[in-house]
Amino acid sequence: MRQDKFRGNLFVANLPKGFTDAELAALFDPFGIVVSAFLARDATTGEPKGHGLVNVAPEKAAKAAVAALNGSRVGDRAIEVRMADPEMSITIPRPRGAGRRSVQAHPPVVVEAAVQPRRQVIVEYRKPRRTMA
Repeated sequence: MRQDKFRGNLFVANLPKGFTDAELAALFDPFGIVVSAFLARDATTGEPKGHGLVNVAPEKAAKAAVAALNGSRVGDRAIEVRMADPEMSITIPRPRGAGRRSVQAHPPVVVEAAVQPRRQVIVEYRKPRRTMA
């Protein structure tokens, strides 16, 4: 079953326009193990909204990241980094048509192949020789 919600232990806000999930993960990489990072996206356009959640392990590394990055500048913006509330989550958008069965049957694809003349193949089976030991 596909996960519909993403939960992280850090909330990051005021990210610059065009920031990606990979850049978000790289920002926290020096502090610990980045388990996952995900930006919130507009449901209709898919464009990042400028905030997201990051899951950093261990907890000590997450707290160190908050202390070091909160108020720091990324691009032309001062970002906000804080511990995420346990109920915070980001909805992961599903690709269009995912989870729905197509009502319309697709016609079979017919591929015409050129007929090649058959070649005779001879296969020989030989018994292995026994050696005297």
